[in-house]
Amino acid sequence: MKIVVLVIIYTVILIHDVPKLKERGGRTILVYTLLMMAALYQSIIFVFDLEWPFVHTAYDAIFGDLASRVVAFLKVP
Repeated sequence: MKIVVLVIIYTVILIHDVPKLKERGGRTILVYTLLMMAALYQSIIFVFDLEWPFVHTAYDAIFGDLASRVVAFLKVP
């Protein structure tokens, strides 16, 4: 059921956006494509209940130790 809903949503989005994108330049199409790829990646993770990494995983890897130190510093004894 999830996949059917997502196919309908992406179809409606593309039907609405493709004519407008034809009028735009290359950068707009590039940014739109990158954003749609990110949305499609999230959709695949959602539909198939996958445990693939995403933005929060990168944030945890980069800022996890620092964030836990800040939280520990701010705790009231």
